[in-house]
Amino acid sequence: MILGILDRARRGSEIKEHLLRVPVPTSNGTEGVPTTVWANQHLALASIPSQIDRLGEIPQPFISENQTITVLFEGKIHNTEEIKRILGSDYRFRTDCSGEALAHLYDKYHENFLDRVNGKFAFALWDERDQKLILGRDRLGIEPLFYFSDERRLIFSSSLKAVLATGWVSNQLNHEAVLQYLLYCYNPGDQTFVRNIYRLPAGHLLSSNGSGVSISKYWRLSFAETHVKTEEQYREEILNLIKDAIRIRLEPHRSLGVFLSGGTDSSTIVSLASTMSCGPIHTFSFRCAGPSYDESHYARFVAEQCGTRHTEIPYHPDHLSLISEAVVLMDGAFWDTGIEIGTCLLGQAAQGKVSYVFSGEGGDELFGGHPVYIADKLANFVDRVPRVFRSPITRILQGIPDSNKKKNLQVKLKRFAYSIKFPPELLSHRWRIYYTPQELEELCIGDFIARCSVQNLYDPMFQYTREADGRDSLSRSLYSDYHTLVDFYLRRLGLLRAFSLESYLPLLDHRLVEYAARIPTHLK
Repeated sequence: MILGILDRARRGSEIKEHLLRVPVPTSNGTEGVPTTVWANQHLALASIPSQIDRLGEIPQPFISENQTITVLFEGKIHNTEEIKRILGSDYRFRTDCSGEALAHLYDKYHENFLDRVNGKFAFALWDERDQKLILGRDRLGIEPLFYFSDERRLIFSSSLKAVLATGWVSNQLNHEAVLQYLLYCYNPGDQTFVRNIYRLPAGHLLSSNGSGVSISKYWRLSFAETHVKTEEQYREEILNLIKDAIRIRLEPHRSLGVFLSGGTDSSTIVSLASTMSCGPIHTFSFRCAGPSYDESHYARFVAEQCGTRHTEIPYHPDHLSLISEAVVLMDGAFWDTGIEIGTCLLGQAAQGKVSYVFSGEGGDELFGGHPVYIADKLANFVDRVPRVFRSPITRILQGIPDSNKKKNLQVKLKRFAYSIKFPPELLSHRWRIYYTPQELEELCIGDFIARCSVQNLYDPMFQYTREADGRDSLSRSLYSDYHTLVDFYLRRLGLLRAFSLESYLPLLDHRLVEYAARIPTHLK
């Protein structure tokens, strides 16, 4: 975990002493204190050790030989060997830590230093020459970074709880963020549940030189231009990109596990990694009792075919009690209790057997595999039907009885009929909305709604659907989902740190994501 404070009204030594006394909540729910704190005139950077074996990432922070660049880093740069080749003999590496690679890149390329980085990260970089602090987050938001800023100070951390633990930020409820959570069952924007604490958006930099902060985007995913290639070329190049994404994430000195659901994404990772890994691969999956939810037979088949050491974890109703433990470890609310508990079960099973795990997040967005994109396609026709004819049919469909079966047709019809009334400009997000504005007003009591802008409920989603440059609705939906939904479901992986596990996501390699964005829609 990283934590830092820039305060122009205090000396760095004073801030350092304060940070050394801060009781920071750690990844396993206990309290710890920073073990390393670096300070200069008005800035202090602190590193709080995690339970994850990251010997290669020590020491923290990294300080360049000429003392002009200091880097505090959370996460992992996967292509450090490539970076060393790019930098050549002009730069001598004293460690294998990601922070050193970042410092050298910044020294050589300055503002474009992240162009050559492949990894997951949140960092703080102090430029002594320009007297400037730069915060950054990886392109797809795998690692979180929170910050508070006012006219006097900037406080930041990879943990929201750590920002609050400094004692210098008021713990006030952000009603707007709660309303967004109720609407979508997750909070899609950059606001958090704590007023004035924000998430730095994925693919962005925050800079501060003492006269305020500025935020800029350093990476933009584009769907505007498509490749002109044969299907065979696409197959070969996609396969090579996935293979390389796995290759650079393999760490021979650490034991590898894969979360294997039996679906296409995780099965692809297991199949390819099993031919590339130097040692045995452990796979982990959970088994639900409900027949329509039990896909464990697919996972067993893949594990047998690939020769992995497979662990299957039963998932019972009494496991619901685990959610109380999961909540303690979270930095924000997460509505999908089943996934949260499943992640904890997988983490418990993998703890002690492996040091890091691969997971298949990102596959749905690469090629438009999620069912909501099919709903988008159908809605393109239904939206053209005059409301006077459409409304009676949707009312009938909403009266269909619920079902506890997964991917059941009647559930899909009922959901489609309810969601088709939301603005088409929301694209795939309309299928993930749970209340109309009127229903929210009935749900909230007292003056809660009065504290919020109900008329701007959809603005966070509209922001991304409007800036998307794709020529069709699927491309625009995928762009928006990469900036909202992906960030949401990655949050559960933070729970794995409580089990001394680190997660790597080959299908969110930015090279693969950029390539897939240029595949014509009719091939997805």
